[in-house]
Amino acid sequence: MAVTKIWSIRETLYLAIQYILNPNKAIFVSSHACAPETADLEFALTLEQNSRSGGTNKAFHIIQSFKPEETTPEQAHEIGKLLLEQHLEGKYEYVLTTHIDRSHIHNHVIFNASSYVDHKKYNDCKKTYYQLRDASDILCAEHSLSVIPPTKNKGLSHYEWQKRKEGTSWKQSLQKAIDTAILSTNSYEDFLTNLTLLGYEIKYGKHIAFRAKNQERFTRGKSLGEEYTEEKIKERIILKEQLAVKRHKKISPTNQPLSIMIELDKNKKAIENKGYEHWAKIYNLKQSAKTINLLNKYNISSINELEDVINQTSTQLQDLTTNIKTVEKNLANQQQIKKHLDIYYQTKKAYSEYNIAKNKSTYYQSHSSDILLHQTSSKALHKLGVNPNAISSTSLLENIFEQQKKQQHLNQEHKTLKKKLREFQILHQNIKLTLKSTLELNKDDKER
Repeated sequence: MAVTKIWSIRETLYLAIQYILNPNKAIFVSSHACAPETADLEFALTLEQNSRSGGTNKAFHIIQSFKPEETTPEQAHEIGKLLLEQHLEGKYEYVLTTHIDRSHIHNHVIFNASSYVDHKKYNDCKKTYYQLRDASDILCAEHSLSVIPPTKNKGLSHYEWQKRKEGTSWKQSLQKAIDTAILSTNSYEDFLTNLTLLGYEIKYGKHIAFRAKNQERFTRGKSLGEEYTEEKIKERIILKEQLAVKRHKKISPTNQPLSIMIELDKNKKAIENKGYEHWAKIYNLKQSAKTINLLNKYNISSINELEDVINQTSTQLQDLTTNIKTVEKNLANQQQIKKHLDIYYQTKKAYSEYNIAKNKSTYYQSHSSDILLHQTSSKALHKLGVNPNAISSTSLLENIFEQQKKQQHLNQEHKTLKKKLREFQILHQNIKLTLKSTLELNKDDKER
């Protein structure tokens, strides 16, 4: 199990990087598109190149904490690298360290607020946080680590999750009480009365708060989630009233995509509800007709042919995914070269003057950033196998442009093929269900 947190860094970037690099805490250190020692300077250069930088965020700090004694520092560090590879997509410079100074192993990540690839700012919002958390959970599951089950309550702490599991969460009880009060009321005033009758004390102010009989402190509605703020509660009451009188529009089935047929003999709803069973039979007939039309369209005449097509399409999709990863790797490599090459030429003059300066110490004091950056970019280019004096910036840009075009084309092809594979898989399920239904009907006829 890994718990993830993220927050912005506005002023203390250098100190934050030095903290995560502390040799007394960090056992493993990795970085992308920057050197850990000069990361703050490299971040600053990238931020300067972003003409749409806006805001005051210089970087973001992620902590990924693992359950005590569940993983090793090596595995934790590897999971951290995989997480950043997925979430940041090679577009942001970062420094990753794994700390072992506490009972639980944890990763620290500091990444640039601006991309060195397209110079766009990282969009720090709930959506990107949930994407980060979900990616972390998937990686933990893949590495046989425990995962907190997903719930509708985003951002749930492990303590609260455990309490809910035990059935002792007063927050969950309060949510249920509010939901019940909303369902049994026609106005906000009635809602407040109903909640009081359920045994809750209400405190009014900037944020509405509630307290159960044996609870010490009040709980703000907004701390329960977006659906429990005063504004949202009022909105839910009004919406409930509107939905009660609103007639549902019929959705035309024309041009609707193929869907999986309903297995009626195992469907509890169909067994208990004759109206639903009638609707499901009509729905299955429509999906059956679409299935036949698509089989004719793809010139498929048997289930064996369809299975061959599924296998071929699946293989094509795997090959395409491999090609996309190769192009992405090449593109990331070329973009790193461009970044370090730009720094190399920007700081070359200062470094040359430093080498011929009579008083190197004085010159270094006033040009230390440029000198350090030049040394870092030279080392990085050497590591990437690039001679800065033997490469053309124009040819490098042309290569990057070609790789980007290829990447876009492959991504579109991948999207189309993935959609087609899904369609073939639904066709296969529908055929199997139709064949099963036919066999059961024949069996019933024989028994009669």
